[in-house]
Amino acid sequence: MRILLIGLGQIGLGLIVPVFQKAGYEIIGTDANVERLSQLRNGYILETPNETSKLMINVKEMSEIAGEFDLVITSVGRQHLGKVADWLKDKNISAPVLLAENLPDPVNIFSRQIPIVVDRICPRVEKQNGTLVAVAEDYFKIVVLDDPLTHRLSLIKGVEIEKTEEDVEAKRKKKMFTVNISHVLASLYGQRLGCLLVEEAVQKPEISSKIQSAIAEIGPWLGLDGNQVSAKAEEIIKRFSSPLNDSMSRIVNLDKKASALRYIEVPLNGLRSLGSPAPTLEEAYKLLTA
Repeated sequence: MRILLIGLGQIGLGLIVPVFQKAGYEIIGTDANVERLSQLRNGYILETPNETSKLMINVKEMSEIAGEFDLVITSVGRQHLGKVADWLKDKNISAPVLLAENLPDPVNIFSRQIPIVVDRICPRVEKQNGTLVAVAEDYFKIVVLDDPLTHRLSLIKGVEIEKTEEDVEAKRKKKMFTVNISHVLASLYGQRLGCLLVEEAVQKPEISSKIQSAIAEIGPWLGLDGNQVSAKAEEIIKRFSSPLNDSMSRIVNLDKKASALRYIEVPLNGLRSLGSPAPTLEEAYKLLTA
C-alpha cells in the first residue's frame, strides 16, 4: 500500500515513518524544505531514551510527486493545510487523507479524511555528525478509524483501531486536553520559574500540582472519573520526566502565546458551559492573554 507523507518534521519522522513502515506501508515522503529532503536521502536516525535505529525513506521534491497513492498523510502546521489541499488538487491526488497534527479543533478541508489521533513527544529533528536525527520518547500511541486502508495498523502494538468516528473523536479530545494542555502548563509555569526543559519543570511540586489540578478540572468535561484522572496525571508527569532535553520555549513562547491559548480555551469554554469551576485553567488563560 502506497502512502504519500507530506511534512518530514518531528511527528513525520518520529512517529509516522517508523510505525507505518513497520506495518508494511510503502512511504514516499515530501516536504517544502528541499534541504530536509537532501538530508534524508541516506536515511536518518530515530533516537529514543532506550533505542536508536536507522530508518530509510524514499523522498521526492514536491514538483516530482506523481502517480497514484492509496493514502495521504499530512504532518504540517495547521496554517499550511489549505495550501496542501490546493496542491493535492493541482496534482490530481484524491486519496483519503490522515491528518497527523495535534490540533485543538477538528479540521475538515479534504474531500475524504480518515480520523486519526497521534501521541508521541518528538521535540526536535537535528543534525548530528552529518546525519539527521529525530529525537522522540519511547512511548507512542495512534488511534485511527478502522478502514481497509488502515486496518493493517492493528498489527502494531501502540495502535488502537476504533469502529466509529465518534470513538476516535472522544479519544482525540482526551489526548488533546490532557497531554497537550499539560505540556502548555508545564511550559507556561516552568518558564516563570526559570526552567528551560520540560523534564526539569515537572520535577517541581508546584508544576506537577498544576497538571494534576488541571486534569481534575477537565475530567468531568472529558467523562473521566476520579481514578482515571489520577492515573492520567501520573502517566503524563512520568512521560514528561523522560530525558529528552525538551525545550519549553517550543511549546509556549512567552512573547507569542496565541498558539498555546486554544488548548486552554477549548476545555475552559466547555467547563464554563457546564458550570464547572476551573481555577487552574482560568489562571492559565489570564496569563496567556495578558
